[in-house]
Amino acid sequence: MAEAKERERKPTPEERFAELIAIQEKEKEIAARLQRAREQAEQMLHKAREEAAKHKSQAQQTLQRECERRRAELHAQTQVEAQRIIAEGHVAAQQLIQRANPTHLLERLRREIFSQ
Repeated sequence: MAEAKERERKPTPEERFAELIAIQEKEKEIAARLQRAREQAEQMLHKAREEAAKHKSQAQQTLQRECERRRAELHAQTQVEAQRIIAEGHVAAQQLIQRANPTHLLERLRREIFSQ
């Protein structure tokens, strides 16, 4: 019965004022915690963006180095192939010159005739 009376009793103005002050203090505390959480989230986001930019830069540098390495490798292969083709051309040209050189043919004919 005493409990029922206690529940039915209206708070005094002083109690209501104290309750309002407590609620305001709690709201301030929550607002401060929320602000700290926002600041931490912003710091984390900033740090994540910096890390992403760093990784992107590293990836671009790695890609650039790989492109340069591959380009140099292909250039070297092209140079080797060009030298091979030029050498084959020189050999073919020498053979054509020897076939077209009448003194060579005469010399060969002379050797054939006199060697018998």
